[in-house]
Amino acid sequence: MRYGTGRLRSARIRLRAVAAAALAVSALASAGCASNSNATAAQTVDLSKLDTGSYTTKPTPITATDAVEAGRMTEALRLGNAMPLPMEIDPALTHNDGGVNPFTHISDVLRAEMKGGHSAFGWLNEAAFTNDPAGFVAGFATAARTDADESLGYRLTDVVMVFDSDGDAAAAAAAEGADGFLDFGFGTGEPAQSSAHPAAHLSWLPGDQCLASFYPTGKYLILTLVNNTENFYAKISDLPDLIAKSDKTIDVTADKLKSFQPTALAQVDSLPVDPQGLLRLTLPRPAGDQTAHAFDGVLDGHGALHTESDVVLARSLYDKAGVDAVAYGAGALYRTRDANAAKDFVKSNVDKFLHRIDSPPGLPSAFCVKYHGPDVHAFPFTCSVVYGRFVATVWSQQQQDVFQRISAQYAMLANGK
Repeated sequence: MRYGTGRLRSARIRLRAVAAAALAVSALASAGCASNSNATAAQTVDLSKLDTGSYTTKPTPITATDAVEAGRMTEALRLGNAMPLPMEIDPALTHNDGGVNPFTHISDVLRAEMKGGHSAFGWLNEAAFTNDPAGFVAGFATAARTDADESLGYRLTDVVMVFDSDGDAAAAAAAEGADGFLDFGFGTGEPAQSSAHPAAHLSWLPGDQCLASFYPTGKYLILTLVNNTENFYAKISDLPDLIAKSDKTIDVTADKLKSFQPTALAQVDSLPVDPQGLLRLTLPRPAGDQTAHAFDGVLDGHGALHTESDVVLARSLYDKAGVDAVAYGAGALYRTRDANAAKDFVKSNVDKFLHRIDSPPGLPSAFCVKYHGPDVHAFPFTCSVVYGRFVATVWSQQQQDVFQRISAQYAMLANGK
């Protein structure tokens, strides 16, 4: 069972492009070419001369055409904020590895992703996932590895699904845990047992050194997938170690969920779509756009770390800049402590594979780079800009498109002051 990088295509490059942008902005500020005030920043740019293509330049009020669906996505994001980072389960899990998905339907993270080998659910048999289980409200998945090399160490996927009742969660665990894995030459899985969590439904693949555990606890179903690729290549079978890692994941996750207050399915339509007013300032994702995270919404400073590939670096940078929220749309919008923190956001670790290119016409404060490196999933072009306490970053396959995106995003922030 081999895994890909999932939807997390360029988080490290994005973060380090922000680093480079912060350095550039800091240099401009020290030279007297930038100001801490939003008003001064806006006066240095003639918005009418920016090439924004077909992207909007005005803050966009967020309205839900389907209040229930929108509420379920808000619930999924709230769940992500509450869940532990993989490195909080095991400090060795420092390399976030895709599979980051707030989801409102099982199919969102199963069948389409499985075709590319990036499913948050690994290669579990999809029979029990054909339809959403009864009472399913929302879920969040996160994954990480102990080593950047997929042939070393192990990979952990931690998924939490919240249900409308304890009975719904227990029924889903039993049904989904019984189906095992798809057979890709390793069989469909053998039963296993956890003495620490006897209510968990376990299935493991001895030939692939992968263990799946479905554990119901209250209204939650905690799904863990532990895949020790290093043991697979070394032909070492160690079920007790897989169970121990799964047990630890369940314990830490269940403890974190104690502070989470789930929303009843009948009440999710009352959850605010844009509770902090950040999405209205974030460049909307074009119809059909599936780049990078492929979800729209806001995570808090903790939840957003699920999306960063270099979580150790990101956590340090977030803490220093006071990043308390990140909004995702056609790019990412970071809210820092204040204007000075935004300018200082990420001052080091600029990736050697990022090469500076010209800024978009009319927006000299934007810092744009082109990626030349080994990551075939990385977006070639990334641009960042600072406005007040915000740092905006966009990415694209095309230079003109990334220029238009960052120009439109800047205009949105300037028009939203």
